[in-house]
This record gives sequence, C-alpha cells and structure tokens, in this order.
Amino acid sequence: MSRLRFPIGFLIAAVTAVSSSIAFAPEGATARPDAPTPGDECPVLHATTEDVNGRTMWCNPTMTGDHTLVWQYGGPAATS
Repeated sequence: MSRLRFPIGFLIAAVTAVSSSIAFAPEGATARPDAPTPGDECPVLHATTEDVNGRTMWCNPTMTGDHTLVWQYGGPAATS
C-alpha cells in the first residue's frame, strides 16, 4: 500500500500543476493574427514587436489609470 502512495501523490500533484497553469494563462498571451496598434494590451513588460509599417513598439505600462501594459512607441519605460 505504501508503494502506491508516492506514485498517486505525484500524479495528483502533476495534474494539479498542469491544470492550474492552463486555467490561469493570461488572456493577453494569446497569439494575434494582426499587428497591434498603440494602446492594445500586451503580455510582458519591455516586450517588442513591429506594427504594420515595420516600426518597433514596446510593451510599457500606461501613465494614468491602472497602469496596464499596452503597446507604445518610444522605447522601454524606465524601471525603478
């Protein structure tokens, strides 16, 4: 009986870890079929991408409101 506790416990922990990572995946991390525009939400601080014209955009927090991460021109925001 004690031999089965470890594999079953391990299996339960593995299933819990996988299911929780899927359940709490950020919505902004999904792939987009089109290029973002300034003000669109983005998933990771200081991430970069290009707009439809090939200009570089950075993922920075908004200056007002709840400081959500959005695509912006002008380079990465300073971290403090």
